[in-house]
Amino acid sequence: MTIREEVVELLRNRSAALFGLDAGKKAALNAQTRFIEDLNCKSVNFVQLSAALEDEFEIEIAYQYITAWRTFGDAADYIATTLGE
Repeated sequence: MTIREEVVELLRNRSAALFGLDAGKKAALNAQTRFIEDLNCKSVNFVQLSAALEDEFEIEIAYQYITAWRTFGDAADYIATTLGE
């Protein structure tokens, strides 16, 4: 599994738990899932999700980058690039 795929999977799992999504809705989450339009993420949700990414991949993510992400794929691309993939 690539880093990008790992990021998307982590975001799927954390988002499902954070937003109380059932298995069907969780299965629909993918790299094209939009944080705001699809999940109605608030700033606190971005912080929670980015904290999970920071812990998992042992990196620090500046808030300015987090708020620029539109989709799970954007986050995955950022993490993959940061880690040199």
